[in-house]
Formats: sequence, structure tokens, C-alpha cells
Amino acid sequence: MSVKNHTLIRSLLDLRGNPRACVYTEPLWGIPHSLYIPFVSVYMSALMMTDRHIGIVASATMFSRAVFAMLSGAITDKLGRRKATIIFDLLSWSLPCLLWTFSQNFWWFMVAAAFNGMWQITENSWHCLLVEDADKKQMVNIYSWIHVANQLAVFFAPLSALIVGKMTIIPAMRVLYFFSFLSMTAKFVILYKYCTETEVGKVRLKETEGMSIPTILSGYGGIAKKVFASPEMVFSLALNTLFTITSMVMQNFFGLYTTQNLSIPQHYLAFFPIIRSAIVLFFLFFIQSRITRFGYKAPMLVGILFYIASHAVLILSPSATMVTPVIYTVLEALAHALVMPRKDSILALFIDPKERARITSVMTVIVLGISIPFGYITGFMSDINRRLPFVLDIVIFVLAFFVIARSRKLSERNMESV
Repeated sequence: MSVKNHTLIRSLLDLRGNPRACVYTEPLWGIPHSLYIPFVSVYMSALMMTDRHIGIVASATMFSRAVFAMLSGAITDKLGRRKATIIFDLLSWSLPCLLWTFSQNFWWFMVAAAFNGMWQITENSWHCLLVEDADKKQMVNIYSWIHVANQLAVFFAPLSALIVGKMTIIPAMRVLYFFSFLSMTAKFVILYKYCTETEVGKVRLKETEGMSIPTILSGYGGIAKKVFASPEMVFSLALNTLFTITSMVMQNFFGLYTTQNLSIPQHYLAFFPIIRSAIVLFFLFFIQSRITRFGYKAPMLVGILFYIASHAVLILSPSATMVTPVIYTVLEALAHALVMPRKDSILALFIDPKERARITSVMTVIVLGISIPFGYITGFMSDINRRLPFVLDIVIFVLAFFVIARSRKLSERNMESV
């Protein structure tokens, strides 16, 4: 099979309109994000923040996200998908990157967290741009390419390792954050130029013309009832809540655990995402199409078992060794490749397309509302013992396993028929 005839490559070349603009510009966000993200908790620790402070910032970010998630559907419908995306991308990423660049203490991160939570609006509006005019049969491939774009970005991580190794963590992170400000801002402007308002967005713009945001929000009670009346959306809600909590733990505490408990040099943190991305990319390109016939349930259950195994390796390691985080990374990468594209496409497929913005808004508020306390809880647990947040993750993965195993809808073998 030639490269051009590969399922994923062909789907990328066939992209048109908004999906094309969204996918093609994603590296301008993914590359800078991948450069700084492995070092965030270590940077915060270097600025004299405790594990509990880090947990509080995580909870503050979740709270901000919950507030703006509640407003996201109304704002997305009122301003339109395109305009909402450019405005709140700048406020939620460009501005916080500048704040992180010059951060001096805990309070700088708290202010940045308040603004960064606004990305929940663009999470809604950007996904509407991505999927509303897309071919629904291509949904898994589209989301796979979003994951591919962000995984490819990780291969720039040696640059951040070099900068951290040469400059030490604080000045290096200031450089990386300022580069992120420049690259992400360019992405937002280019996307705005090359995307158009979706057909559903045009309808919602007309329907909300002359209506205030509070008036639009007044209809959300009915939307919430619609969510809880749908077994498919309740299932998606449960799944997204569980994986939001586990992702928060992995993002905030892996770096601290490996550098301070396993004594791994700080600049090595940049190389674990490379291992992870190489595995995820190999899986997406060469394995994903071969397991399509197994549907959603079996691959996701196997993926969760890999998640559990990865965390068990991390917390049961008898001594400080480089082998432990490497094995963890390999197992976690396999889990991610099996679970995340399917989790994302499940949400997109189960939502009523005519009410996508408002339903996404309500569901996200619920997910984040449940997740908010876990930032503080995991920070408190980490202060006691840095293994404890990962123990909590294992418990949540076990719960997710049973939620998926009991789902009748995911028993269907044809992925497009979900």
C-alpha cells in the first residue's frame, strides 16, 4: 500500500473547509504546548510552591473552566463559532502564556488559571468548527489526526530539554512560555482567516439575534434534562468525568514524582513524551485501522488495563531507576492510543448536532463541577505521599472499566454505527 493510500493519509488529504483549517493549524498550538507541559509542576515547585499549592491551582483552573463552560454554549451561539474561537483563544492562551512567562509566585498562577479556564469556551466553539460541517463517517479519522498533530509536536521536546539543561528550569520556562505566546497567537489568527461559520452556527446566530446571554442561558434547564434523559449522553458524561480526573493527576504529579522521588534529572522529562508520542503515532497509523472491526468496547477495556498496569509499575517501583518511568510511559501510551480517540468520538457522535453547543456546555459544566475538588484532594494526597494520587487514578480506572464493560451501546461492532 502506498503512503497516499493509507486510510489516515487519504483522510488528511481529503479534508476540506473547517476540518482542514482546524487540523492543519493544530501544530502551532501543539508544538509550544508540548515544549513546556512536561516541566510545569517542576517550574511551580522551583518558584517555592508546595504540592498543595499546585493542587489548588489545578482546582482553580477547573473552577474557571466550569464557569466558562456554563457560558460557552450561549457565547458560541451568540457570537458564532468563528468569532468566539478567536476572541477566547487569545484570552485563554495568549494572555496566560505571558503571565506564566513572568510569574513570580502562587498568585501569578492563580490569575493565569482564571484566564486559562476560558479555553473551555473555545473547546466548545472550536469543536463545533471541527465537526459540524464534517462527514460523520470520517469522525474517528478527524479526531485521530488531532491526536496525531499533537503527538508529532512532541518530537520538538529535545529542544526544551536542551534549553532546560543549559539555562536551568526557571529561565528556560520563561523562554518556552514566551515562544508559546507567539506561536499560539499566530495559530489563532491563521485559523480565523481560513475558517468560516458553520451551517448550524449560522442558524444559531439568527435564532439568538437580539437575545442576551442570560436569556439564552435560561433555556439550559431543558438542555440538562435532555442530557440526563439520554442513556448515551449519561454514559459519555461518566466517561469524560473519570478521564478528566485521571488526566489531571498524570499532568500535575508525574513530573514531581519522577524528579523528586525517582531522582530523574529535570531535563529528562522532555524525553518521556517523545517515547509516548512515537508509540501513539505508530499505533494510530499501523494498528488503529486493523482493530476497527472490534468496535469501541474491547479496545477501550484493553486500554484501561494498560492504564492500570502503567500506574502499578510507577508506584510499586522498589528503587529510583530510569526504567520505571520508561515502562510507565510505554504502557500509558498504548492506553492513550486505544482509549482517547474513541472517547472523543463517542462524545461527538452521541450529541444532538442541532444543540451541540448548549449540550456540550452543560455536559462540560457537570464534568468539571465533579472534578474541581480533586485538584486540592490530589495535592493534599501528594503532600502526604507522592504515590497516593496514582493510587487514586487506579481506583478511577477500575470504575471506568466497569462503566464501559456494562455499556450495551458499545457492544456494537461497527464503529460508525454508534
